[in-house]
Amino acid sequence: MTVVAALAALPALANNPIGVVDEILWDTSQSPNLVIRGWTLDPNTSASIDVHLYVNGSYLTAATANVYRPDVGAAYPGYGDSHGFHVRIDWPVGNGQVCVYAINTGPGDSNPLLGCKTALAGYTGCTWGSLDCNLCVNDVVSTFNNMRDHGEVLGFNPPVSGSFNVAYPSSNHWEGIQRLTAGFGRYLVVSKRDDRGANGNVAHTVYMGSRTTTGRRFRSNRLSTSINEPEDTTPLVLDYAAAALPLDDGYAHGGGMQAIGNIVALPMEEGPGNGKVVLYDFSSPTAPVKLSTVEGASTAAGTASLTKLADGRFMLVLGQWDAKTLEFFLSTGTNILTTGWEPYDVWQDTEVPSGHWGSFQNLNFITDCSNGQLFMIGTLIGGLGWGAFDEDFAHLYSVSLAGSVTFQHVASKHFYCSNDGARQCNFGAAGGAFVDRDHNLLLYVAEQADDGPGGSVKMIEYRGIFPNAACGDDINQAFVDFYDDSDFSDRGFIYDYPDRFSKNWANFGSVDGLNDKISSVRFCIPPGHRVRLYENSNFGGASKELTGTGSINLHDISFGDKISSAEWLSF
Repeated sequence: MTVVAALAALPALANNPIGVVDEILWDTSQSPNLVIRGWTLDPNTSASIDVHLYVNGSYLTAATANVYRPDVGAAYPGYGDSHGFHVRIDWPVGNGQVCVYAINTGPGDSNPLLGCKTALAGYTGCTWGSLDCNLCVNDVVSTFNNMRDHGEVLGFNPPVSGSFNVAYPSSNHWEGIQRLTAGFGRYLVVSKRDDRGANGNVAHTVYMGSRTTTGRRFRSNRLSTSINEPEDTTPLVLDYAAAALPLDDGYAHGGGMQAIGNIVALPMEEGPGNGKVVLYDFSSPTAPVKLSTVEGASTAAGTASLTKLADGRFMLVLGQWDAKTLEFFLSTGTNILTTGWEPYDVWQDTEVPSGHWGSFQNLNFITDCSNGQLFMIGTLIGGLGWGAFDEDFAHLYSVSLAGSVTFQHVASKHFYCSNDGARQCNFGAAGGAFVDRDHNLLLYVAEQADDGPGGSVKMIEYRGIFPNAACGDDINQAFVDFYDDSDFSDRGFIYDYPDRFSKNWANFGSVDGLNDKISSVRFCIPPGHRVRLYENSNFGGASKELTGTGSINLHDISFGDKISSAEWLSF
């Protein structure tokens, strides 16, 4: 901001210094990371004076306000232009209140406070199964960048009675997807638009009854020993829409949402009033309890984001049309079941460089374990400045909450919604991030309609390139990840130990058509076990064995594009 308007509100010069703190923010894209910027001058001298910085009441450092600021010089003729300060230091993100004092010289009786800002950090103490928080992620940027760009095909079946009333092309389609911790992590909430009025539903609770109870990756529920491509396979019968959430006060459009634990922030629009976010407690997933409503400033409410902060309060975000305007609300209390909300800031996409923001369908907070730094993952069709307009992308932003909100684009990733068959998801439809019990980042993305096998809904689970934390010790987390290309890229198939009987691994021709196409592998296998790769089908011909943990370009061992079968073995 410029200081001339701020200067107009200041009293006439006395003997004590005056000044303004323009900005205090945590810039995670650089080191040092804490930025303090402003200006100060002492009316008794034209020389630059010092400022002292305090954090949480303790002295941190000093700096001289000698940065060129012609706006200050113009506002106070005769004092010169060298009265700005622009300080960068390293300090843990969001670790309390930062204050700046001007140091008096000559006459005067105080070192006046120029301003303070409190930066809010994310909560890092969450434990698996908590009601009102999500687990943090270790090194969010690296974790995001190391996500596999092809995922595992999933799906869920329609309800026993009734219909989803979604279609493509249609204005009625899926909008957001979130995984809960309830029921051992086996429930999803999927939001949508539904124009059936009193008979419509704004979301569905999905029970993934066939999936793991460990709170880790779902893995594919569309594997078959007799069907080549998972894309052609119906989801297992235990995975289905178990309940529906009726429209709230006639609002027909549920948008991209976020869950923390079992609390879901669901945005709604196309109703009798302004857009809003409604909070629900999904601790009983098929019988959610409505908690509170936060109304926005316009009729639009396309996204909702929610996170727990280090001080126990919560930050809620309502995204207006195409997420171009974000309204931030800070909770007044620390009990998510009863708290009220008050406005915190309004952010506009014009506050980041052109091409660094997009029409996001979903925006989800993620917290870094090391320092509580908040990030946000956005999903959309189109790569902004990093890809084609019709491709599936996720973008990662660091978020600073220090009186005002700032975003910085830190990473971008192009994902793929198909392997060898039909498209299984759409980043312009329902997407959502989830952190599993081992602090692994997962991303779920669904299609727009219900045109999967048997009227099912297609979706994909994306995970890291080494997705299972205890794979080196626990055989049930062991895996081999097969890649089509030699540089660990393109499509592939993950051979999880628990799924060793779910596909015909004796013939890679029936494993998504990957016979003689595997060029590289990543693997993690505990002691006492191994995976043998065979040149021929039915476990015949030349072979290679994988043990331990590693990544291999198979062409380096003269086995590229030769695998036709594989099996798990014990020593």
